[in-house]
Amino acid sequence: MKKFILIAVALLMGIQANAQLIFNGGYLHATEQTSISEAGNTVSGTDLLDGLYAGAKYRFGLDGITEGLSIAPGANLSFLFGRHNAIDSKDLVDDKAFLNQIALNVPVHVQYLFEITPDFKLEAWAGPTMQIGLYDRAIDNGENPTLIYNNFKETPRLMGKLGARSLFNLYLGLGAGVEISELVHVNVGYDFGLLNISTDPNAKVTRGLLRIGFGYNF
Repeated sequence: MKKFILIAVALLMGIQANAQLIFNGGYLHATEQTSISEAGNTVSGTDLLDGLYAGAKYRFGLDGITEGLSIAPGANLSFLFGRHNAIDSKDLVDDKAFLNQIALNVPVHVQYLFEITPDFKLEAWAGPTMQIGLYDRAIDNGENPTLIYNNFKETPRLMGKLGARSLFNLYLGLGAGVEISELVHVNVGYDFGLLNISTDPNAKVTRGLLRIGFGYNF
């Protein structure tokens, strides 16, 4: 038992010694797949949204297990915007709305660094991200005056058969990149949306996120 405790303490100290704060941010491209089933028929479409994200993560080295391995929990804010035109037939939804969305994202990634030279390392990661919606508005410029809808609530005229949006989503992501001079990161990744974010039982809305990011170690 004493030996086990000593090993655990040594491992914990090693993790703390290798902990590193990384600020990161970059470009987001979201692909939303929408489908609505009505009277035995299914209508589907795709929305494309663009935006930015910014935040930080704390990387804990697990060199005591495998050199180069780490776990990196973090948090960031994402900002997405774009026109809603996924379903433009049968008047099921209003296709004139412009979407603005802000969300808090909490990723927990397992990362691996492979050293090519002391100043150039390849990195790869995978893991889940929990998303909490903070702001989701649709601006309907087709009305006079302009109307703004809260998409977290039922808005029958605008959302039609889509219902409201869920506050929560869960992604499973993976990505790869490089670390330069132990300071700068350049990476690309993709998060696969696992949940239906529509509250209507006849509708399904899922989202995937492409990330092109940059980071800086502190």
